[in-house]
Amino acid sequence: MITKTRRIAGRRRSRLARLYRYAYLKLVRENDSPQRIGRGAGLGVFIGILPTLWFGPLIAVLLAGPLRANRAAALAAMAATGPLMPLLWTAAAVVGNLLVIEERRIAPSLIEQGLTAVLGNVLGTFLIGVMLVGATLTVLAYGVGRWLAARFQQRSVRGRTALPTG
Repeated sequence: MITKTRRIAGRRRSRLARLYRYAYLKLVRENDSPQRIGRGAGLGVFIGILPTLWFGPLIAVLLAGPLRANRAAALAAMAATGPLMPLLWTAAAVVGNLLVIEERRIAPSLIEQGLTAVLGNVLGTFLIGVMLVGATLTVLAYGVGRWLAARFQQRSVRGRTALPTG
């Protein structure tokens, strides 16, 4: 008997929702090591924090191969960092301001100095902060991704090897 999936009339899944679901199913069904999944999560978080101008998913997929990282985990982690961008970029600007000398800090008075001063100071300070915040969150995402993958795989193996009752 073939069953059809029921859909609510007038409701179609958006392309983005289908992409997230595909990445989730690929991640869950892929039998990859926790280390590769952790690497993918770390890569996704780092690429997600960088200002890549909509090329982030492409960069993550291209770098996942040489880094031996899970592509689906990289895409899922990138998607998870999206809503946190204002918070992460604010943290990057604050960290960057703490690390550079006084003349290079991001300040409202830069606007009066012209475009070159703004671009030189803001981009340098911001990118220093992005790299430091990104590196810190990458290590954290690697650990959490590896731990979650190991727990999920243990639970999955336990469920498959359980003896049938009855």
